[in-house]
Amino acid sequence: MNILRPAFNILTICGCWMGPSVVSTTRNRIAYLSYTVFVFLLLHTFCVSQFLNVILNARTADDLSDSFYMLIASVLACCKLITLLVNRRSIEILGNKLEQEPCKPKNAEEAAIQNKFDKSIGSGITLYRSITISYTILVEITVFSMILSSLLTDLKSRKLAYSAWLPFDYSDTNLYFVVYAHQIVALIGTSLLNVACDVIVCGFCVHACSQQEILGHRLKEIATKPRQDLGGFVRFHDYLYGYAFAIQQTFQLIIGIQLISSTLVVCFILYELANTPPMSSKYLQFVLYMVCMMTQIYFYCWYGNQLKLKSVEIVDKIFETDWVILDEGTKKGLVTIVRRARIPIELTSVYVFTMDLNTFVSILKMSYSTYNLLQRTKES
Repeated sequence: MNILRPAFNILTICGCWMGPSVVSTTRNRIAYLSYTVFVFLLLHTFCVSQFLNVILNARTADDLSDSFYMLIASVLACCKLITLLVNRRSIEILGNKLEQEPCKPKNAEEAAIQNKFDKSIGSGITLYRSITISYTILVEITVFSMILSSLLTDLKSRKLAYSAWLPFDYSDTNLYFVVYAHQIVALIGTSLLNVACDVIVCGFCVHACSQQEILGHRLKEIATKPRQDLGGFVRFHDYLYGYAFAIQQTFQLIIGIQLISSTLVVCFILYELANTPPMSSKYLQFVLYMVCMMTQIYFYCWYGNQLKLKSVEIVDKIFETDWVILDEGTKKGLVTIVRRARIPIELTSVYVFTMDLNTFVSILKMSYSTYNLLQRTKES
């Protein structure tokens, strides 16, 4: 599978995807499965320690806010990890469908259309157009700043990078460094997993848009090239609706949890920013963290919105053709496509909230309202 290769390479690092070199021998597969178990335990033990800390140790709104934003990110990473492992076969099928009929490009023009969309999400070689690379750099800069700040402050005073509940005393020097290293490695793994999963989900949406563009290109050739298989066009259009539904089914848990978690994280980070001195290192961390979370949910909403717009553009593509000169049978087939295209393809969260720009604005409003509630709770 050649599409979205950078994102799948990151998933391989995170223990979620067996690349061609991994499945080549039995020894490699066993070693990689062991590595997957290690990553699974690493992220989930970190998540459990954060969860128990919120339940058992958080007493005030400040304690809750200080611990909750990292707990949410950890829970989100664990959910993404489980979803990717459970739906590995479905994800592979989604990728293979783009390289098979009817999605496979039939000529150089269609291949150029697909390559254009593929490069836009980060599978091309152009650095500045690569969303995968840009998004990864943004997230890892944030993680690096968090780690550096912790090394300069927490390490000297023998504090953990993040408050956690542990069933043992880590005051011993060697044990402290083990727990501290566990949190740092888990933080890096969480960030990489979130990046790769986000780019893959959005990448499939981008490729669904490219198939809509290819269909529009084929429809434009009806009047210029006689004896076109209109029935194949109708089936291809219906196939794209099924493909979008398959994306929805495969990633619906991730999309739903992403929507909820992003809303909560933004409001808690706003609360932390309001109570942190602007010149402190923590303030910069919170700003970068909030930018990452806003970018994360913006990706889902933006590409969901693009998929929605591309699906209804088919109507315009049909009317741009010289359809007047076509025979009655062809016109009836085009009417069938137009009727179906009037119902846009929508990526939804739990089949309730449509992932588009309106939802993104609603998330901002809801986050700010929750932030105000936390502020009033603290003041009272």
